[in-house]
Amino acid sequence: MARYLSTIGVTAEGFKGLIENPQNRKEVVGPMFAAIGGTLEHYWLGVGENKFYVVFTTPDDDITLEALSMVVYSSGIADSFQSSRILTAEEGMQAAQKAAELTYRPPAGG
Repeated sequence: MARYLSTIGVTAEGFKGLIENPQNRKEVVGPMFAAIGGTLEHYWLGVGENKFYVVFTTPDDDITLEALSMVVYSSGIADSFQSSRILTAEEGMQAAQKAAELTYRPPAGG
């Protein structure tokens, strides 16, 4: 599974809908992640930023991530959808251990 942090810029229309019908969006969109074989781990609203921050897992493929981006963006509630693949602290340690086994020679020059 791949883990991502997405930053979603929310439109005025998106906030209007949320104000008219207040709801826990993590509960509402959680089943969408389950339907693709993933999980919604965290769902936050950035104070004063008009952004949602979402941490989720998906099967390890770009097609699934792009499908999520398309469906959210096309809903009209988002004016941007950016995702970064992220690692847990344990996975970062594994990457560091693997890096310790590698040899790298930078290019020579002035």
